[in-house]
Amino acid sequence: DYDDDVSGIQYPCPESYKIMCKHSRIYFLLFADTEQENARLKKLVAERDLELDAMQEVLAKKGARQRRETAMLLQERGVSMRRSCVLGWISRNAISYQPTRCEDKDLPERMNAVRKKHPCYGYRRTRAELTQGVKGVLNHKRVHRVWCTHGMQHPATRRRKRGRNGQVPLQAECANHVWTYDFVHDSTQDGRQLRFLTLMDEHNRRGVAVEVRRSFKADDVLDVLQKTFARYGVPVYLRSDNGSELIAKTVKAWLAKQGVRTHYIDPGSPWQNAFGESFNDTLRREHLNRELFATLAETKVLTETWRRYYNNQRLHTALGYKTPQQYYEENQQTEHGPLGALPPNPQGLPLAADPQRTKAKGAQKNSTPLSCVFGPATALGSLPSVALSSGRVTITIPHTINPA
Repeated sequence: DYDDDVSGIQYPCPESYKIMCKHSRIYFLLFADTEQENARLKKLVAERDLELDAMQEVLAKKGARQRRETAMLLQERGVSMRRSCVLGWISRNAISYQPTRCEDKDLPERMNAVRKKHPCYGYRRTRAELTQGVKGVLNHKRVHRVWCTHGMQHPATRRRKRGRNGQVPLQAECANHVWTYDFVHDSTQDGRQLRFLTLMDEHNRRGVAVEVRRSFKADDVLDVLQKTFARYGVPVYLRSDNGSELIAKTVKAWLAKQGVRTHYIDPGSPWQNAFGESFNDTLRREHLNRELFATLAETKVLTETWRRYYNNQRLHTALGYKTPQQYYEENQQTEHGPLGALPPNPQGLPLAADPQRTKAKGAQKNSTPLSCVFGPATALGSLPSVALSSGRVTITIPHTINPA
């Protein structure tokens, strides 16, 4: 027996019709859920592709401003604000932040004027030149921002790796206590050699002499030392490497007559003459590499002009952004005092080692032992380099030597 339905389909029984209607509804719901799930998955895949593209753009851009632009671009493409901030690696507060800094109208012009006068200055010394040592006038971050915005950076240079165990023995404690001298090489346009003999006071970083010649012998070195001592005074110690012109017997004998003690660094240890190497590097970077010398006479004039600029105008970071001459004059006023008292005698300054009075082998009967020091080196007429790290050595000077 079959029953007729409204649709004209005959079913065996009413129960089978009910079952068929129930299952068809289930099938319809299942198909509808599948279409919704497919649409949702397609949307997720599209968003994932968009996020991958955004991540590639973020990785290619650096800086807060570029990250902010990337987040705003993602929002224009339909990504939510929170998700765009996560992908752009930026806070939501940073997107809506509006800077309220003051306008930098005349600051770039002032900085360019300083750079024209001092081409090798960085932004720190440029700020020190603008503020003239007064605190709170100009923030260093503002100077750095303007410096980077207007492209004032110098080309990056590769620095050498420095040793961790190196140290400078025999530290200078006042003016004319420790001097250092060394040679620097260059050439003129015709290819002929130039040699620069540099002398510097390690305490105030003053370049006391930069002599230029084609070649130097021991007598030439003595001539430069004699003129420099007559102008700036006689130092207590004279530090140098073991160059042939500097360890000559005539040079050491003349220095002994003047009461100057030699301090030769160990071979292959330039960090023991760090102040001299720094001065030579500044001479090379700011003068020799920027000038093209035609003749020896022109080289002498330009080099003396640079030496005076170095002493009187160039700010030194190790001296608290002061010029070497300014630092020297301030220390001289402190040493003399308000009543014009004499400065302390460098011969009596305490050194790194405790005084130890012992008789040296081969010392004369009329000799007086002096305070022991670390470090004059292995050359004839100087202290052994073993004293740099351990042990104490006593040196003697005859009474006939003039301690001028």
